[in-house]
Amino acid sequence: MKALSRSILLLLTLFSIALLCVREAYAQDKGPVRATADTLVRGEINGLPVKNFIDHFEFAQPPLYGSADKAIQYETVRRLDLIGHVEIHQDTLSLYAPFVTYNDSTHIGHADGNVRLFDRDIELTAREGDYDMDNQVARFRHHVTITQGKSTSVSDSLIYYRSTQTTILLGHAEAKSDSGTLSGDTIIHIQALEETTSKGHVHLSNDSLRLSADWLFDSRPLGQMRARGHVAVEDIPDQMTIFGDTLARFAKLNYMIVPRHPLLEYLDSTQVRDSTGKMVTTFDTTFLRSDTMTIYQGDSARFIAIDSVRLLRLGFGLIGGTLVYDQKREVMTVSRAASGIARQRVWNDSTEIDADSVAMIMHDRHIQRIYAVGHAFATSPLDEFPNSGRIHQLQGDSMMLVITRDTARQLYDLASALSIYFMVSDGKADGVNRASGDTIRMDFKGRSVEHLAVISGTEGEYFPERFVGHRAKSFRLSDYERHTQLRPQREEFVLPWELPAIPQPAPVLKRDTLPTPKQTPTEPTPKPPVQRKSAS
Repeated sequence: MKALSRSILLLLTLFSIALLCVREAYAQDKGPVRATADTLVRGEINGLPVKNFIDHFEFAQPPLYGSADKAIQYETVRRLDLIGHVEIHQDTLSLYAPFVTYNDSTHIGHADGNVRLFDRDIELTAREGDYDMDNQVARFRHHVTITQGKSTSVSDSLIYYRSTQTTILLGHAEAKSDSGTLSGDTIIHIQALEETTSKGHVHLSNDSLRLSADWLFDSRPLGQMRARGHVAVEDIPDQMTIFGDTLARFAKLNYMIVPRHPLLEYLDSTQVRDSTGKMVTTFDTTFLRSDTMTIYQGDSARFIAIDSVRLLRLGFGLIGGTLVYDQKREVMTVSRAASGIARQRVWNDSTEIDADSVAMIMHDRHIQRIYAVGHAFATSPLDEFPNSGRIHQLQGDSMMLVITRDTARQLYDLASALSIYFMVSDGKADGVNRASGDTIRMDFKGRSVEHLAVISGTEGEYFPERFVGHRAKSFRLSDYERHTQLRPQREEFVLPWELPAIPQPAPVLKRDTLPTPKQTPTEPTPKPPVQRKSAS
């Protein structure tokens, strides 16, 4: 947008100089301007006295010069019309149009019929354009295109305020360069402040990012970008998208915040073996909600979800206070939040673990270890006897869950361990074992507990099945908790809106359809009876 504003300023400088020269050339005081034509005829148009400059009209006021097929000067209303193959040049600046008029009473110049403005590698094209010299305001309409090298902007119309160097692109606006593309219903750029504002169906994209919103503000000096209304930001390399009502990014701090009820969606893939033993890729999506999300980039890259954290992926769920993910070390922690949420809960398949805090060690964003610290408690129902109240239990100061290929393998109760383990023999219930020790290990097969072992400091007590029967719910450890109703569900994470595809820009007129010198037809002018070779 900075290059766009500079391009417009150069081109409008040409436009204003050309109009000033036209005004000086045909006012009463001709000055140093030289004008010639094959023929000069005086006459009237709608009762107004005019001078007709016919055939090979040329004017010059070095370094400015130009030409047209003909010109009409309205002597009483101070208006001049340049008609047919109009060309105005100054050094590297050039203006081409089929028709240019200047009204000295309103000080407004108008170019019509496929206008082209050039300065070196800068080109502006439009169907028509006006320039108000008093207020220094230019307006171009219909298929406005500005190109400079690999940078291009298009819009239905453009307004430029020269005094403040403010550019307004209106209708199907798009600014595109090597660094990315910005589009919207309206794009406003203030060159002096280096600020850009986009409104309505805003889309921003580059090699690593896609963003959509209802409104976007970007300030380079402040290093700030703000978006609001149906905000969606996609991190393309990480396949991660964040949705929210509001977003703010602070470039100088490498920091971004989504402060109001954000939703994160992360697309993941896993290599697993199918029934034939062949490795295949399966895809899963991780969803995360919280009251606020913040993202830090750079050397200390980390992701923070604050208050009322709820996370869901296939077979895994989590709720807690505040979640912090260290992207470099691939460590995720969940702990007490400012709102007072004290217990963090994790579900892996049918196993539920709660503790004062939870830490997860990851590799390639797949969980390898889950550590539950502080009054940890784990439960896992006996799959062979659902709804019977037979639930394996572990209680201790801390626990570690070992996960391989997204499947739980072992659960270790690492200190002050207590357990309740329901036995099964030949497919039948076979009582319950209550044990304690320094460390207890629970082994999983598939999604169910296969074996429990007390590793050291063993103390145990076995209750035969005749003492259990329908009284399985009475075998509970003192800290027993199980809250499956709190587990996150898929319907909580319905995307509030989609991240739309980047829209196609408004149609741009091809170069070969625009007027070039001596190609635009004009109506023939009859030869007048009086001829003069030059006119001043």
